[in-house]
Amino acid sequence: MTIDKRIIGERNTLAILGYLHRFGWLTSRMIAALVWPTAKQSPAMARRAVRALADDGIVLRRPLPDGGDCYTLSAAGARLLNEAAGLKARSGASLPLGNTVHRACANWYVIHHINEGTTVWTEHEIQSGRAPIVSVDCKVPDALLDMQEGLVWVEVENAWKNRKERATVVQFSSRYLPAGNRLSELAPGQFLQRVAIVGTNVDALRAMCRSFAEALALGDISESQAADVDLVLLPVDKSLVASERVSGSLWYDGLLPALAD
Repeated sequence: MTIDKRIIGERNTLAILGYLHRFGWLTSRMIAALVWPTAKQSPAMARRAVRALADDGIVLRRPLPDGGDCYTLSAAGARLLNEAAGLKARSGASLPLGNTVHRACANWYVIHHINEGTTVWTEHEIQSGRAPIVSVDCKVPDALLDMQEGLVWVEVENAWKNRKERATVVQFSSRYLPAGNRLSELAPGQFLQRVAIVGTNVDALRAMCRSFAEALALGDISESQAADVDLVLLPVDKSLVASERVSGSLWYDGLLPALAD
């Protein structure tokens, strides 16, 4: 039994609008990865879909700083989504795009986990107050993952941070990652299990490793806590296209080899 193409089109439209509500803005490639993750022609399918929605005034096409476009909800698109899904979506006409490379890195990391079936909260959802955690000690996550074993707090690094800024990540990890039998409840029923540091370049990750190594040498963070920090290299170019993701462990791939030298 085949499903009417019109029904499929309506489902895809609502899926696109729903993801724009969750992410704030997306490129057509991101939409392709979310709505047609296994289709061979997904980039072309996404381009056609958002072009038609933009022509109909359902989404807004907005220019990116280094060329290309991203898409946000229009007022009409927000109304359509609200009526269909009972959400409180809003137009993205005046939505600040922010640091687009940083946001794109966070988006791509989250998209990967959505496609794996993980419950996630995007950077936009967190900043909009739609996640269980908005901030801890004035620190705002760049994404949250709700894994079976607990929450993963995501920190995105797309530029070199000074020592003071890196120290805040180390201090957060030392204070809230599991230590012995202690688990940190960041929100009711939500316990922190891991921290994921996602970098767009190797230098940013190496700098973070140095700060963690200094903290380990001073006894400010334990080996077990360092083992609960993931390192992820996720390069994003100026067109906001992500390269292959490489995952590792702060302890086993970052600190232990240096200690063995």
